[in-house]
Amino acid sequence: MKLNTFSIIAVDRDAGCMGGAAASKFPGLGAFSPFIRLARGVIASQGWVNPFLNEEVMGRLERGESAENALHHALAEDKGKDLRQIAVVDYRGQSAAFTGSGNDDVKFHLRGDGYAIAGNILTGPDVLYAMEETFLHSEGRLSDRLMLALLAGDRIGGDRRGKQAAVIRVDRIEGFPYIDFRVDDDPEAVKKLAEIYEKHKAHIFDTYEEWVNNVREGIKG
Repeated sequence: MKLNTFSIIAVDRDAGCMGGAAASKFPGLGAFSPFIRLARGVIASQGWVNPFLNEEVMGRLERGESAENALHHALAEDKGKDLRQIAVVDYRGQSAAFTGSGNDDVKFHLRGDGYAIAGNILTGPDVLYAMEETFLHSEGRLSDRLMLALLAGDRIGGDRRGKQAAVIRVDRIEGFPYIDFRVDDDPEAVKKLAEIYEKHKAHIFDTYEEWVNNVREGIKG
């Protein structure tokens, strides 16, 4: 299945959360990506996606391998790796990424301490550079920075096929998404996602923080 076109994943070690944001000319991509397992890592898998590859990488992260080693060894067992584009950030903030030669141009990835950005079928390389610049120089919660980065890539051009779907997800407690919004089919999916995020984020932050405190104090909500 050929999925999302440009994405950013990241870890905020101080806040204890991890997440990602992505957009594509493919409906409902939020059902598949980002792939998060708290205290292990976050993955953005795109191009021609192999869901078993996600599980293999996560399993290796759980066994203590770094993002780089986990991705390298998982890809070594994937006969279709040239069709994959996959980025990984582990819970320690180590990042790794791979862009197979079989992906459609413009295709490449960027990575740094605590984040990875990848894209294919882009209008140009400036899409990912704008995302990185925005993410590194913006302030606020991890979800704010991810949303701003996705908007920056979208404004530059994003997917050269057009616009359709977008997603943002951040986890802070295993099994309970902190932020989980998606747009499945809209001609301005990223802008619509940003509107939804801005409209509801204050409520989410307030109620979630109260719930987290109750959980930590052993109070059943």
